[in-house]
Amino acid sequence: MLAFVDISSLKEAQGDLEKAHGELEDKVKVRTTTLEEANEEMAILNIKLIKKDREREQAQQALKESEERFRSIFENKHVVMLLIHPASGKIWDANPAAVAYYGYSSATLKTMNITDINTLTANEVRAEMRMAEKQDRNHFNFRHRLANNVVRDVEVFSGPVVVNKQQLLYSIVHDITARKETESTLHLYERIISSTPDFISLVDKDYTYRMVNDAYLLFFGKKRGDIVDKSVPDLVGQEYFEAKSKPNLDRALAGETVKVETTLPNTDKIDVHMSVTYHPVKGDDGAIDYVAVDARDVTELKEKEEALKEFSDRLELATDAGKIGTWEMDVASGTFIWDHMMMELYRLTPAEFSATYEGWRSRVHPDDIVGVEQALEDAMTQNKPFESEFRIVWPDGAIRHIKAAALIDFSKGKAVRMTGVNWDVTKKRLLEENLRNLATTDPLTGASNRRHFMTRGAEEFTRSKRYGTPTTMITLDIDHFKKINDTYGHPVGDEVLKALVAICKDTVRTTDIFARMGGEEFTAILPETDLEDGIKTAERLRVAVEESRVAVDDGTIQYTVSLGVSQLHNDDVSMEDLMRRADSALYLAKDSGRNRVESK
Repeated sequence: MLAFVDISSLKEAQGDLEKAHGELEDKVKVRTTTLEEANEEMAILNIKLIKKDREREQAQQALKESEERFRSIFENKHVVMLLIHPASGKIWDANPAAVAYYGYSSATLKTMNITDINTLTANEVRAEMRMAEKQDRNHFNFRHRLANNVVRDVEVFSGPVVVNKQQLLYSIVHDITARKETESTLHLYERIISSTPDFISLVDKDYTYRMVNDAYLLFFGKKRGDIVDKSVPDLVGQEYFEAKSKPNLDRALAGETVKVETTLPNTDKIDVHMSVTYHPVKGDDGAIDYVAVDARDVTELKEKEEALKEFSDRLELATDAGKIGTWEMDVASGTFIWDHMMMELYRLTPAEFSATYEGWRSRVHPDDIVGVEQALEDAMTQNKPFESEFRIVWPDGAIRHIKAAALIDFSKGKAVRMTGVNWDVTKKRLLEENLRNLATTDPLTGASNRRHFMTRGAEEFTRSKRYGTPTTMITLDIDHFKKINDTYGHPVGDEVLKALVAICKDTVRTTDIFARMGGEEFTAILPETDLEDGIKTAERLRVAVEESRVAVDDGTIQYTVSLGVSQLHNDDVSMEDLMRRADSALYLAKDSGRNRVESK
């Protein structure tokens, strides 16, 4: 049995269902595609994130390693390093080298500010920074004070650094004190070289000028560019260079210091005498690549030397004519320099002269050594000219009188050198001695004359009165002297007078004054002698005369003397009072029979 059922609505529903399923599938496909694309994008993003994480980790590791390397360098480097807060200037850290250099502990340094170390003021620091910028240099020149208060010159290199995520300023400090001192010395040398009147140049081994000072330029009338980096022949000429300059430069380049005198060419000046010294200049490796040439204009000195030589020649002629010897002595060593006239004065040859103080001293008369050495000592200690007169003994025993004078060169309060002259005054002294003898001595007998006796007698009178010492006078006269003259003649009488004086001089003391007063009358003054001793002396004289004999052609003559003795009284007002009493005693001796001694 067939049954028909209307399924139209079912077909419609099925169609709608299929359509909905198709649409759903389409949507699922679209959604699936979107999800796949999103998954791909997520995968790509995830890869990027993983890469960024890895890069961040690598950066953090690199930063860590960088900080570790910086810390290692900071801690172990021997260079002084500081970490500073750029804003406050507080010292954040200091490496061991900084601790050792500044003399503070690490803990102390970390409590300090850089201004506690830097001695420059804020304005000076700013000025230094401006100067560094102007000079386009990457360092600053400061002065840092150490813990012991010593201030050192330093050169500071600074730059930014991040430590533990902090932005800091690191400073590397170099001590340049020694370099600054060297530079200062170098600048001083440069100023000296520049200002010196000497002509100074520096020539290299290729004979090229590398440096010349201002005096060099002025002398040649050139600018620096006309000489520096030019060859020596360009300035002095090839002929002069080959003949004069090159041989001396080559010797200096071989290590020898050369000193010469020459005349510089190519100048408008005439006969310019130069004293030139070539100094070898060694480099750090010991090689000689340069020669320093120091030339000095000695024209004026040469002229003075010529004038001095002419004067010296004239002086030598004058000293030779006057027989004046010149000498010089080095006080410290006692060595002498004598000219030929000194040798002649002392009768020495150059071979015989020892050129020493002792050599000179050995020629001085023994009796005069003390006096002349005292004069030398006084001159040297009192800074005064030396003057002395002394006797010397020639090799043949002859005695000569020498006059000496000298000036002394003193340095730091001590005598350094003596320069002086000697001349022979023997003739003058002999003449003076003769004149003195003529003025004071009886020419026949050699006894003092009346004039000399009265002068010396007055001196003894004054001395005796002042010191209360006794003084005695003896007056004597030859008995019957007129008879001797009448019998034998005056020449024999003169011999008797001379014989008497010889006896008297042998009897009285050297300190006594014995004189011929006139004719056959003689007088003696006996200082520090009382009347009793005076009578004894007079008696010895009387006996000696009585026992003496004077030889004559026909035999011998015997004669006698009468003597009067008197002592100075307290109430005597002059020597004449004493003389009158002595004369009175003499007359008493004559009246009493002669050949006797009487006193009053």
